[in-house]
Amino acid sequence: MPGPGVFDFLIVGGGLAAAAAVDGIREVDADSTIALITDESEPPYQRPPLSKEFLQYPDVPRSLLYVKPEGWFEEQERVELVTGQKVLVLDPVTMTVTTARGNVFRAPRILIATGGRARQLDVPGHDLEGVYTLRTVEDSEAIREAAIGGSRSVLVGAGFVGMELAASLTAHGVASTVVESQKRVWPRMLPPDLSRWMRAHYEGKGVSFRLDSSIDRFAGRQRVEEVEVGAELLPCDLVVVGVGMDPCDGIARDAGLAVADGIRVDTFGETSHPHIYAAGDVARFPDPVFGGHTRVEHWEHAREHGRLVGRNMAGERVPYELLSYFFSRVFDLSLNAVGRPALADETVFWGEPGEGPCAAFGLSKGRLCAVVLLDAPAELEAGRALVRARVSAELLYDAAGRDLVSLRDLADSATEYRDRDPETGDSNE
Repeated sequence: MPGPGVFDFLIVGGGLAAAAAVDGIREVDADSTIALITDESEPPYQRPPLSKEFLQYPDVPRSLLYVKPEGWFEEQERVELVTGQKVLVLDPVTMTVTTARGNVFRAPRILIATGGRARQLDVPGHDLEGVYTLRTVEDSEAIREAAIGGSRSVLVGAGFVGMELAASLTAHGVASTVVESQKRVWPRMLPPDLSRWMRAHYEGKGVSFRLDSSIDRFAGRQRVEEVEVGAELLPCDLVVVGVGMDPCDGIARDAGLAVADGIRVDTFGETSHPHIYAAGDVARFPDPVFGGHTRVEHWEHAREHGRLVGRNMAGERVPYELLSYFFSRVFDLSLNAVGRPALADETVFWGEPGEGPCAAFGLSKGRLCAVVLLDAPAELEAGRALVRARVSAELLYDAAGRDLVSLRDLADSATEYRDRDPETGDSNE
């Protein structure tokens, strides 16, 4: 075992990507020493349940969120979990990191998997008691406690946090009003027609919306009591702001690494500095389907990117080519989506929303850009294959007009249509 603070691999961050990187390293190198440094007090844990199951049920212990079984890190040889220490400085010359406690750790390979922080809303009253963001297990517990004692909430943002909380808070008898600056709900996850259907579905469950609206102020004496939206005052017992997250890329920027809304990495996860890597929510990586660079804030990406980058740190050279999916469960619906629904200018449905398995095909300029599945998780791989093929509208119009047993039948036909011109239907070969 090397001396204090000296390891073969350093992992900065304590989320799913960090834990997956430990697995990736171990798959290639069984004997190296690894340190995982996190500013949280808990070992790496799952974040998706924070707005769903963990929030809904008061008796769920934190340990059920853990990525690894409780005590796993303590049982590992040559793996050290360092909790409660925030890394402040990364030195790419000496290959060291320094924490707020003044502790210095060194390794020839460093991974940054610091994730992101919930974005704040800078309006009057944002610092009142009862105004929350949701990113950590402590945040979820605080929101749950407020919900148990309250009956009305205002949720700012109709993305993942707002939409999932609107569904989950009903378990505590809390009526929610969702305020969204855009003209429709879940604008990044759902194509327009499905977004309109989802809004109506939520309204049928008692959720109210104020779309194309913004928050002017939070009002109350010491605790929030109402939210001002234009000329309207919305009374409430709690507020949750869910307007996105900012990547925690400060230590990389200060160290001189390439940063642009996240840490830029190549297809292997390596940053602009040799032997320093980034993975998960904080990494901006080459998009394997749509081109350019992108940043993804979803569970599967964190797991798979972290694992692959860990393997590459340990000596492999495998490109990241996964088209990751994102998922949710709200009320009585399961959702799985791949691609970029926000690009869609047209929606074609296979099946009817709310009437059994359904798929919404998002089209952009005559080509498939996204598939969103409602209550059809078995069709995920077929949907992924269709988006990868960027099939033309012709194939999807054909699918909408006939009874398919599954999307796998459609995916099997994708090759025939993939290279056709979206305007004429002629082959481009």
